[in-house]
Amino acid sequence: MPENNRQAPSAARAIDGAVTGLLQGLLSAPGNLASEVERLHAVREETLGLLGEVSAEQALWSPRRGAWSIAQIADHLLRSEELYRDQFRRLIQMAREGKSSSIELSLREVNTSIAAIPRDVMRLFEVPMRMFNLFLPHAVRETLVRYPLVSALNPGVSDPRPGLSLEKLKQDLAAALTQTESLLRAPMPPNIERPTIVHPLLGKNNLPQLLRILIAHEERHQGQIAGIRTSAGFPN
Repeated sequence: MPENNRQAPSAARAIDGAVTGLLQGLLSAPGNLASEVERLHAVREETLGLLGEVSAEQALWSPRRGAWSIAQIADHLLRSEELYRDQFRRLIQMAREGKSSSIELSLREVNTSIAAIPRDVMRLFEVPMRMFNLFLPHAVRETLVRYPLVSALNPGVSDPRPGLSLEKLKQDLAAALTQTESLLRAPMPPNIERPTIVHPLLGKNNLPQLLRILIAHEERHQGQIAGIRTSAGFPN
């Protein structure tokens, strides 16, 4: 089947899923921190299940030059969780100190970008992106993270590392979940939802909202893993 014919149904499914997810996000009541931690646990269990279905050879296979393998995606998820967990700690500490202000993250600190725009160029749009995100509902941002409607460049600190081992990745992802759950299940200050982190592309998020972004990010990459497994040439 020609490549463009394969991509069309995939794009249509992504758009359909994004529209459905956006409507659900706009209409549903926001979850509290405890319920979002439960969602993270379920999503991570699904990721570990996907990794348990592939061999070491399959995990290291890449569909084309420059494309991530399943193992690289898993390591990206691991490193992304470390990045988010650091921000969770900052928000918790602010709440314990009775602060309700915002932490401003720049594109130099967390250099996410849109795939067609180099990171250095993206920094030129930092101020207009901050203004734009003031009027963008959280459900829309979450949907854009969850579904591959817009190709993105991940922050450099979450780039996959060389020398990956499937078994170690599974162990590390399970251990990372335990660390994050331990942090977020601890007693929280009553004002935990007041401090926020502001990023030019991810907008303004309190702790539960930032956790929802992390969950949406992992769900996006679960779809990427599924796509690799159906690619032509995927090892038997």
